[in-house]
Order: sequence, then C-alpha cells, then structure tokens
Amino acid sequence: MPTPPSSSRPKIDTFAAQPAPWPEDLQPALQAAAHGGHRRLVVLDDDPTGTQTVYDIPVVTDWSESTLTAELEGTAPGFYVLTNSRSLAPSATAALHRQLANNLKAASARTGVGVSLVSRSDSTLRGHYPLETDTLDTTLGPYDGCVLMPYFEAGGRFTLDSTHYVAEGDTLVPAANTPFARDATFGYSHSYLPDWIEEKTAGRVPGSRVLRITLDLIRRRGP
Repeated sequence: MPTPPSSSRPKIDTFAAQPAPWPEDLQPALQAAAHGGHRRLVVLDDDPTGTQTVYDIPVVTDWSESTLTAELEGTAPGFYVLTNSRSLAPSATAALHRQLANNLKAASARTGVGVSLVSRSDSTLRGHYPLETDTLDTTLGPYDGCVLMPYFEAGGRFTLDSTHYVAEGDTLVPAANTPFARDATFGYSHSYLPDWIEEKTAGRVPGSRVLRITLDLIRRRGP
C-alpha cells in the first residue's frame, strides 16, 4: 500500500496532472440501468442540506411501510428518504435505521421491487459511520461490501489517491487538517480513507483490507 499523502496540494496543478477522463459517454448506459429492471435506488440522507442539491426525484420525510411501498411502486428510478439522523444520538440512529430497514424489506417484498441503498452522509466525513451502514447490513444484508465515495464538487470536497481533501481557494487541504475533523461528535485524525475506516471501525476493518478504486484506475483502464 502506498504512503498516504498528508500535506496540502495545489488544486489546479494536481487536477491537471490527473489522467484524461474516459472518452466514452457513460450517462446513457447509467440512465438505462437506473430506469430498467425491478430495482430502485434508495438514498438515505442524514441531513436536510443533502436534499437541497437534488431535483426531479422524490423526497420523503417518513419511512412507514406504506410510504416506502408507494415510492417503490412509482415510476421514478429512485427516491430520497430524509432521516436527519446526523442530529441523533447513536442509539436513536441505530433504532431509526432498524425500523427503516425492516419497513423497506417489507415494502420490497410486497411490491417485488428490489432496492439499491445509498447512505448519504457529510462530505467532510462527519456522520454515524459505520453505525448506519452496519445496521443496514445486519437487517437487509449481508452485503458483499460497502463502497465509500466522499465527494462534493460544489463544496470543494475531493478524493485523490484515496485521500480526502477540502479545497481552500487553490489549495487542497487533507480533511484531517481542517476544522471539520475536530467536530466534537464526529472528529477524526486521518484523511487517508483506509486509515480513516480503520479508525472509525476501531480496528475491526484494518486499513490493509480496504480495496481502493482510484481515479487513475478508472480513467486509464475504464469503468
């Protein structure tokens, strides 16, 4: 495993040094996959600010079986569930996600529509991780794995070489070196995501076991 970068980087020069994007337009295939078959993308959003960045997709604020059933029977390729769980204590967050997952399982069974889950959390790595994904895995899984993708371009949040950065002007600052990492509830000391995962799971998932899919890999060898 490479030595993770720990210092700030110039944004323009760093981006210019990345491989060129994959030349094929993948949007049509992604849209066809989203609209085809009997699956829905269900995004669980832990904070109201997340749903302010989306449009043309349903957003619900309760997770009763009847509400989830109605959305799975709809024509949209997916929908958001605003849980606001970032504001809750860990025990309340776990209880919420158990209830939501059980209702979603029942709604999926009733409608015959499968679900693909996204747990949307803060782009500066603040949230109930891995509590929320562990709870979903216990109730709806077991899943083969959890894909961690912290990114929010409009907010200057980027991941390069498996390290998460916060853009401050023309400088990419490792997230652990910013005030966000000193959050009283969700603080952390690592910007390199394998190490961050090991820290957040208290060693249950060692950084050496984390598989990395880098921008270089995607752009040079293809999605």
